[in-house]
Amino acid sequence: MAELSQTAIRLNERLTKDFPFFAKNCLKVLNKAGQLVPFELNAAQKLVHAHAEDMLRRTGRVRLLVPKARQGGVSTYTSGRFYHKNNRVPNRMTFILSHQAKTTDKLFDMADRYHENCPEAVRPKVLVDNSRQLVFENGSEYAVGTAGSGDVGRGFTIHQLHLSEAAFFENTDDLDTGILQAVSDEPGTEIIVESTGNGIGNWFYRACMDALKGIGDYELEFIPWFVMPEYRRELPEDFVITPDEQDYKELYNLDDQQIYWRRKKIETLKSEWKFKQEYPANIDECFQTSGDPLINTEKAMAARKCKMAMNPQAPLIMGIDPKGSGKDEAGIVFRRGDVIPGYKLYLGEMDPMRFAGICQNLIDTMKVDKAFIDNGYGYAIARRMWENGYRDIVQTVDFSEGALDPDRFLNKRAEMGVTYKEWFEEGNVSIPDTDEFYADTVCVPHEVETSNGKLKLVPKDDIRKAIGRSPTLFDAAILTFAYPVRKANANAKERFKKVNTEHKGPLKTLNRTRNNRMKGKEEVSVWHP
Repeated sequence: MAELSQTAIRLNERLTKDFPFFAKNCLKVLNKAGQLVPFELNAAQKLVHAHAEDMLRRTGRVRLLVPKARQGGVSTYTSGRFYHKNNRVPNRMTFILSHQAKTTDKLFDMADRYHENCPEAVRPKVLVDNSRQLVFENGSEYAVGTAGSGDVGRGFTIHQLHLSEAAFFENTDDLDTGILQAVSDEPGTEIIVESTGNGIGNWFYRACMDALKGIGDYELEFIPWFVMPEYRRELPEDFVITPDEQDYKELYNLDDQQIYWRRKKIETLKSEWKFKQEYPANIDECFQTSGDPLINTEKAMAARKCKMAMNPQAPLIMGIDPKGSGKDEAGIVFRRGDVIPGYKLYLGEMDPMRFAGICQNLIDTMKVDKAFIDNGYGYAIARRMWENGYRDIVQTVDFSEGALDPDRFLNKRAEMGVTYKEWFEEGNVSIPDTDEFYADTVCVPHEVETSNGKLKLVPKDDIRKAIGRSPTLFDAAILTFAYPVRKANANAKERFKKVNTEHKGPLKTLNRTRNNRMKGKEEVSVWHP
């Protein structure tokens, strides 16, 4: 009898601590065929669960953003996770907020289904059961609501908050001061925000971009379409892969059945761009606003995955985009020939004279041959460096000044941007393998032609308005293409500090993990040694 008691204790402990075990044995879900089956986590759900559990161990709470492809089951997972918390722990308040009423109803039906099909031995008694609320005898509560009012969530305390399809929320100006403030910072509290993409002019996009930079408490778990094993189709006998499909296959390490599923889905949607929006393969596709960005997303992803040694004979060029009015960061990008080996971001306030000193130190330490700085907010910084003896290295660039090829480009910004684009199109180039650099690289729309036949880029203010910030790393990167640069000779660089620049072995990006790039970290640094 004592042995049975111990077995029961161990079982109860596992049901409390092991959600996948609880889900498989206690919860039921409707599969895609409409059948009621045990809830076994799929590949996408396992990724979200692993990240949530890891964050809970590290920080004591969960603050997770999940941009995702369609039908991955992330909302099903989150609803199940939070029902599990309410089932096993007393006095917990779960609130689920969705973007429209019909989705809210479906999410509540899901929770109701969990409870109705939960084994009686582990199912708490319900005191209140209506179309929007479940209140259990153990004091825990499960409620749902529909987004649209900044007052949602005010006046009560939430322990688990699920924001579903958050990219489609309306009236989000008060979201940060409304329902998100109803969740305290107490250990054990959880916020999971999941959504398919809806462009770049919304709260969810801005939150994800902050998470990529390590700003704030949230972390990001992107779910691409190809993690789902069922997204495959049997190949017809006459299947022949196209060159573009072959490139895509190699880029994401896919098999032919996945490629064929993708082909048929694009045929159904009648647009490759729509496929990318609904079934993104990378973070940018999740947030794309048009099918024609300046930098092709596949070219940028190939450059991100390309690891190549730098040509020691090529000059090291430094592009500097200082912090301007309304910007929350300053950025520096380095380029040596066909390799952008790294970048630096400086968050928060940055005194111009202090930033000049930082730039000077980088020029000396990295043996920079030429540094181009945006004249708009960088003139005072450049002047200080000139006064300190860096006039031969530092040059200001006005984005509105005339182009070297005035017959083709409206201004210098367009010339630099299109040159950057053509650099990618030539292929066999390398950029840092980070989401934040990639997102800035591909967020700028395609160049347009003026009435007099010259090329120009979309105004920076329009981009800033659309994405809620300035594309700092893009601006810093295009500055490395401002003017032709020769490698400086030894006599011109006598004042530089002696550093060992010999490259040994494959390049590796030293990317501080998101855990080290959280709020309070002033500098974000990514660099190939």
